[in-house]
Amino acid sequence: MMFPRYSVYVGLLLTLLALAATAFKNPLKTSNGSDPHMVYWNGYYYLTTTTWSNIQILRATSIAGLKTATPQTVWTDSTSGRCCNMWAPEMHRIDGRWYIYYTAGPSGSTYDTTQKTWVIQGGTDNPLQSYTFLSQMIAPNNNIATLDSSITQINSVNYYLYSAWGSGGQSIWISRLLTPGTIGPSTKISTPQYTWEKATYGVNEGPAGLTSPSGRSYIFFSASYCGTSSYALGYLTLTAGADPLVASSWTKNPNAVFSSGNGNYGPGHNGFFKSPSGNDTYNVYHANASPSGVCDGNRSTRVQKVNWNSDGTPNLGTPENVSTEIAEPV
Repeated sequence: MMFPRYSVYVGLLLTLLALAATAFKNPLKTSNGSDPHMVYWNGYYYLTTTTWSNIQILRATSIAGLKTATPQTVWTDSTSGRCCNMWAPEMHRIDGRWYIYYTAGPSGSTYDTTQKTWVIQGGTDNPLQSYTFLSQMIAPNNNIATLDSSITQINSVNYYLYSAWGSGGQSIWISRLLTPGTIGPSTKISTPQYTWEKATYGVNEGPAGLTSPSGRSYIFFSASYCGTSSYALGYLTLTAGADPLVASSWTKNPNAVFSSGNGNYGPGHNGFFKSPSGNDTYNVYHANASPSGVCDGNRSTRVQKVNWNSDGTPNLGTPENVSTEIAEPV
């Protein structure tokens, strides 16, 4: 015979176990968790972040499982011009093969003159297969210091996004991706314009493409200096049917859309990935746990679901408190 109180305890335990199997809490990666990028591929989540000296990937069958996954180093480089200051790696599958786009430069801290964007080529099965160096990503009309490269697809065409330093601060640029290792001429589509983009420094960086359920194209970016709690996300909207390589085709939302809240400070440098079913989109981003946090390895990785407003525009909500249980994607 089972006593009623005992039954309640057993039921509660089973409920907690079931919840643990179907939910997770942020943060996912507490050390070197900045500039995150995630993909879901063939039953696994893959997560990569800035680790400064190499490129590492975590893999797990659930988002919760990424917390205890063992990082696998997939790339190091001793070539002097790209050996160091490795930032913001992203995994992209193009024509059946995996590529990682990333930022790197020589040793030192003259980032605004020496950092460049590069690409390495992997295998066809998954992002953990061995990589070989492919090329530097250079626009024929814009061979300057660059960072934070990404790939987005608009109307079945691949485009290359990146940030670059200039007289007006850091700006967002776009090129046609001709091959996985080459791009066409670049167009500057966003510069720091509003007050929320200029805290300490004028910054537009970390571009990430997003397509709405109705097929509308957006580019999200991080604004203001990453060493402040003012670091936040904004976005650009592509006019329907317009050419993505024409600057006037893009309209900037006048306000930040994802900023500090619920104990998350300076949330930004995000990416988007699909749920296993492909029906939902999730936002992966980094944030500091303290308002005095800076641009270092203490920024941690966080994930939450993207929703959509009644007019079809993206709604990222507010950064979730770290005590919040978030349902695993389905």
